[in-house]
Amino acid sequence: MTPVISAEHLSVSYGDHKVLADISLGVEEGQFIGILGPNGCGKTTFLQTLSRVFAPDAGGVMVEGQDISAYDTKELAKILGCMRQETDAAFPFTVREIVLMGRYPHIRRLAPLAEADLVIANEAMKTTNTLHLADRLITEISGGEQQRVLIARLLAQQPKILLLDEPTSHLDISHQIEILNMLRDLTPKITVISVFHDFNLASYFCDRLVLMSGGGIIATGAPAKVLTAERLLESFHVRMLVNMHPLTGKPYLIPEYGTTATPAAQHVHVMSGGGTGVVLFHLLLLHGCRVTAGVLAANDSDAAAAAALGIEAVVEPPFVAVSEASVRRLKLLLFDADAVVVAAMPIGFGNLSNLSILLETDVPVYFLGKCEDFADGRADVLRARLCECGAVEMSEITDFLRRIV
Repeated sequence: MTPVISAEHLSVSYGDHKVLADISLGVEEGQFIGILGPNGCGKTTFLQTLSRVFAPDAGGVMVEGQDISAYDTKELAKILGCMRQETDAAFPFTVREIVLMGRYPHIRRLAPLAEADLVIANEAMKTTNTLHLADRLITEISGGEQQRVLIARLLAQQPKILLLDEPTSHLDISHQIEILNMLRDLTPKITVISVFHDFNLASYFCDRLVLMSGGGIIATGAPAKVLTAERLLESFHVRMLVNMHPLTGKPYLIPEYGTTATPAAQHVHVMSGGGTGVVLFHLLLLHGCRVTAGVLAANDSDAAAAAALGIEAVVEPPFVAVSEASVRRLKLLLFDADAVVVAAMPIGFGNLSNLSILLETDVPVYFLGKCEDFADGRADVLRARLCECGAVEMSEITDFLRRIV
């Protein structure tokens, strides 16, 4: 299939400074593409070169199988609609007037607007939920409303491709989700290519991601393929925890705040449940620790995470008490451990032995947060006894990491 728009060995410089170097990318019709990368990596320059704002030093851009330089301005505007980071809401035009500006490519020089132009503008405002603002001045509405109006102007242009540079910048999360839902609903009739700074929004809304760094593309593909901890460390120099969102099935990312990864060679046993251990597993592995876990129920998300990460874990079938065999396995792991961290997990009669067995060991114990006691107060009693014996209570993961690595 011929890409609806493509960059072919694209290079762009500002004077002696090369901003883009030999970039190639093909975008199929109807996709929602997200472009990610650190500041200064060339995202905006790439988008502006795709829209013919900049002429490349080498390579070219193809639109619907034809070199972009072959189109006249109006013909290109019927295919490409572009929105920059800056909004042009400085002049007191009404919302309807702003949206009607999108009809420019379709109107002959000095010709008046036709009834069809007004109908198309109204449809664009309905799509973007701005029709009720039609007679308001653009300078008198909110930032989120202005963004929707500018998208309505693009839709009035009736393009086949939208190029958007951070369309949700400076907006609250509600308006960000509203606008991105609207953009996703435009596909597959319209191809959308947008620059993002928010990994999680890009992961959820985009069909395909493009990760840039240093003027080049280092990865393209589905969000799960592109958003890996290794690639994000390479491009952003920040360690990220990458998990699968339990509701969407898409990757979601958490930065590793306030810690520096160093080889540790510590064996840390994690007692957790109900998803309370997932972040701990990732952080400890990032810091070079050997991690073990359990006792966990087989249907627990922590058990699934441990299996996916290759962590040795003691696992029992769901809805049964911890067996003697599991207790023996747990004792062997605890005997070898340098530290035990107990996450803020729910504790009932079935897993109460996870805590009681700690009274039989000399391994340092750390409580990270407050466990939920569903064992008639016995879990709280065990916790108090362990603290009397030297267990340490803390509320922040970073505090725990600083103690053991």
